Amino acid sequence: MIDSMHGYARLSALVAALILGAPLFSHAQPASPSSAPTSIVRAEHQAEEIIARLINEERARFAPDALELQANGELDRIARERSGYMAHGGPFAHEDAQGRPVAMDQIKSRVSLYGYFGENIMMEKWENLSFDALRFAREAVDGWMASEGHRANILSPNYDRSGIGVIINDNSAYATQVFYGPQRDAPQPGRR
Repeated sequence: MIDSMHGYARLSALVAALILGAPLFSHAQPASPSSAPTSIVRAEHQAEEIIARLINEERARFAPDALELQANGELDRIARERSGYMAHGGPFAHEDAQGRPVAMDQIKSRVSLYGYFGENIMMEKWENLSFDALRFAREAVDGWMASEGHRANILSPNYDRSGIGVIINDNSAYATQVFYGPQRDAPQPGRR
């Protein structure tokens, strides 16, 4: 785990990237929420829901003392933005083109300056098959669980909230899961 100090609180970050290379899907279709057909948006949301369920099943199985991850609307938006950024030409990485840790910056700006965070990302390319939300979700979770860094994020007791974003664009699908947990020893206002 990568540790860094920011102000009075320790912000712990574990970020990992995974590319699953097995072809799973079909025709190219746009994925921005405003321009994507309803069926594509529905498939993206279905995959997100399945990933959330499978992740909590893995936590219950392998980290029974860790809390179930609760969905968080702002973290969902961050995860969807991250997947959308990558799906529409941004680097498939935890950093943007300028080398900034995008998820960390967004969580600090929109959720909390203090706490624990993590990010798992995944990309899948395909040809000549149709998108299957269940199959895609299982591939994402199975792949993440097979990777030491991803697995550590999934099973970490430091996290109690999560956001998931899946975006389908052309012949690719991107999944991002961001994790957040409050800093247990964060500074209290007025204390020294």
